[in-house]
Amino acid sequence: MAARVEGRRRWVERMRAAKAAGLIDRFPNGRRAKGLPSRSKDRIIARGQRLVEQAIIEMEKTLPAIPEPPWDEQNDAQFWAGNFRRAMYFERRVLDRPDDWGDMEFMRIKREVALAETGQTVRMKVADLGQRASDSSVVNRLMERVARLRRGERVIEIDPGDVSE
Repeated sequence: MAARVEGRRRWVERMRAAKAAGLIDRFPNGRRAKGLPSRSKDRIIARGQRLVEQAIIEMEKTLPAIPEPPWDEQNDAQFWAGNFRRAMYFERRVLDRPDDWGDMEFMRIKREVALAETGQTVRMKVADLGQRASDSSVVNRLMERVARLRRGERVIEIDPGDVSE
């Protein structure tokens, strides 16, 4: 019994050293990473899930990173997309941190991040579900609003399907 415990201790030391050196990502047969979906109890489906996960990992390794152009060469869409991506990664890191109810300032920040994320998601879903307006209809609506403004009329319209503003 003591030899088994000693052997496991040496093995754990070797695995920790290998992980610290970056040779392995996790211990062999260790726990699944936090946030991953659980595996199916059906062994055939579980095997398929493992194969799909391995295929995804291999595909990610072969994909080359697409370099972003320098800031001064980016158009508005590229600039916004880069900022949006960095904000989403930051929000994920904040939300993935464990809850610490003893630190109310952190919990307040985490709540604000979660609310901002929820609001952004709702806006994006509304934009996806809303009707796509053609460019000419957008121009026509803007021209109508300009004409109303010149006449001194109120211009505020709230149309749930209108996501152009």
